[in-house]
Amino acid sequence: MRWLAVVLLCGVSLGAQVTTPDEKNWEAVCKKATSAPLAAPELKGPLSAAQLPQCDAEGLYYGFKGAVDNAAALQCAWWQRAHPQPSRGDMFYGAGVLTMLYANGRGVAKSYDLALRFACEQTSAAPAEMEYRIGHLEALRDGKMPATKPLDLCDDGTSGLSMGACEAVTQRLADKKRMGSADTTAKQLPESAKPAFAKLQTAETAFEHARASGGGEIDMTGTARGAFSLEEEGRLKDQFQINLQRFAKGDLPAATAADVTKLDAEMNDVYRGLQNSQKYKNASGGAVTALGIQKAQRAWLPLRDAWIAFAAKAYPGLTRERVEAQLIRLRLHQLRSLAGSNNKVEN
Repeated sequence: MRWLAVVLLCGVSLGAQVTTPDEKNWEAVCKKATSAPLAAPELKGPLSAAQLPQCDAEGLYYGFKGAVDNAAALQCAWWQRAHPQPSRGDMFYGAGVLTMLYANGRGVAKSYDLALRFACEQTSAAPAEMEYRIGHLEALRDGKMPATKPLDLCDDGTSGLSMGACEAVTQRLADKKRMGSADTTAKQLPESAKPAFAKLQTAETAFEHARASGGGEIDMTGTARGAFSLEEEGRLKDQFQINLQRFAKGDLPAATAADVTKLDAEMNDVYRGLQNSQKYKNASGGAVTALGIQKAQRAWLPLRDAWIAFAAKAYPGLTRERVEAQLIRLRLHQLRSLAGSNNKVEN
């Protein structure tokens, strides 16, 4: 199924459906487009010769680590094109970024013909993806489709590989904002809470990896597994930011020690059910397993403790019970999603 990632300077949104012309004869079109030699322009900056072997055209184009730098992205992408890495399978490497730069006229005069040529040079693209991308560029070039938004490679993605690459763009742009938010939070903390916040961030990262990308609680079967893993990591990172905001405002339900004991017992019951489930005991090949759930749970426990220690320093007005109860509620939701909507697990 075809999908769309709408790319803006502030982020990427995956999943909206689009209809653009496809080019069934894309191989013939590409053969013609790439038949003539193409000399690289002489670009003497802004990157130095020593910087080029380590440059990141994709990062410069999207501005992952700072401001978008079209001139550097152009120079880097041309260098990458001259130094291909066919085994890398990176849709943005070299010709990929050049496709977008020339199609959108960013840092260079707009040229759909050159953009089409560079699209044809992307050897890792799936055939269906090439049909859509070449047809898309032809429609823009020939005025059959309005250029209502910047063209992005993710507009025409069809494969699991593309889904993963485009979700990575989404999350790297989101991480840029998250990092800024985390820095703001850290600056506002009392000095006594800053060491605890650093430990909390470390524990959070460990749990995110254990649940989402360490063979834990996300199904890693299928070609879109990379996208699903990154998407879940993004959800966890966003929840972390929400928790920081809520805890700072004291926006938590009241809770007693008895409430914590009850919630903890419920969590342990669901967890034991998952561990005893034949579904998860017998799973393999990238599917969620009982061992993966165990690893995630073992990473969550120090995260819970880190939250409690941090909250005691940063939010002294919150009782430990309110903090712990909220953390268990969130973890219960994750475990119950694995157990099923009826909260029961087949043994």
